[in-house]
Amino acid sequence: MKNQRSVIRAVAGVVLACASVLPVALMSANSAGASGMTKVYMIPKFTGIAPFTQAAAGCKSQGAKLGLNCLYGGPTTGSAVDQVNFINNAVAAGDKGVLISNDDAATTNPALVRAEKHGVKVVTFDSDALPSGRTVYVEGTSTASIAQTELNMMGSQMKPAFNGKFIILSAQATDSNQVTWNAQVKADLKMPKYSKLTLVSIVNPPSDSAADATSSLQAALAANPGVTGIISPTTVGIAAAAQYLTTNKTCSKYVLTGLGDPDQMKPFVDSNCVHSFALWNFTQEGKVAACAMSAVLAGKLTGKTGQSFMCAGTKEVVLPGQTVSAGNAEVFTKANVASAGF
Repeated sequence: MKNQRSVIRAVAGVVLACASVLPVALMSANSAGASGMTKVYMIPKFTGIAPFTQAAAGCKSQGAKLGLNCLYGGPTTGSAVDQVNFINNAVAAGDKGVLISNDDAATTNPALVRAEKHGVKVVTFDSDALPSGRTVYVEGTSTASIAQTELNMMGSQMKPAFNGKFIILSAQATDSNQVTWNAQVKADLKMPKYSKLTLVSIVNPPSDSAADATSSLQAALAANPGVTGIISPTTVGIAAAAQYLTTNKTCSKYVLTGLGDPDQMKPFVDSNCVHSFALWNFTQEGKVAACAMSAVLAGKLTGKTGQSFMCAGTKEVVLPGQTVSAGNAEVFTKANVASAGF
């Protein structure tokens, strides 16, 4: 009887061990991709929105030309803890590189550092990691371009122009790109052109959901009745704000602008609730991220300022802060929102 129990325990242990490695095994099978291609894994802040899907498409198409099999997956909601699981799984699956848009750089950094110690190269895109956790950061467009584009879009529509109080409806307080952009907006308010604009609040919803963005906006507007401008540098936030203003028939009361997805924002532009917003080309950002990863894997790119690499015929240069800019912000209005093409 004792021997039977030992056999049963042994069999159970084997079953549990198999179960524990099954997700990684499946990931390895899925990571195999085209024969002879190098596996890399792209992790967005969360899946299910067009910008990250477009970045993945860019990585996949450009990566294929460079011998990279660019796989894609991530949390369904903004969660740095869940991103850590995807990082660890990519390492266990034998992927040679991780491309990640960080939800919270402090939370993901230990896993990224461990990945690099295991020989996995890390390139960030959209939202940076701590410098110790990656080789280079590919930004969609420059921080300076984003801040001044947002202020110019909002200020030019105010009456009188560039004069009034505004709020920033941002993402979670841990989103590194949002923190950087908002800090640049605050710094730019010292410029003479923006001296009569007053930022009264930066609103950080508890999650990156439309529901939390809406409730946070509602509370901020109630607490600041003199506000006439809203900047939302997040595709989730600006769409949620546009829907809220539309539902409450208050579009004419506020100038709403920020960073939005053209397909998502078109109805609000057509209805004149939003007159202009901006975004960069996420497909292009994904392509540049793939090119950067290829150069890093080849040992040709270490993140040193002034280094360069070619991407689809264009010379990309590393800027201070181990940063590569994928392009310029593009402003969308009723004249071009339908033909965005990304």
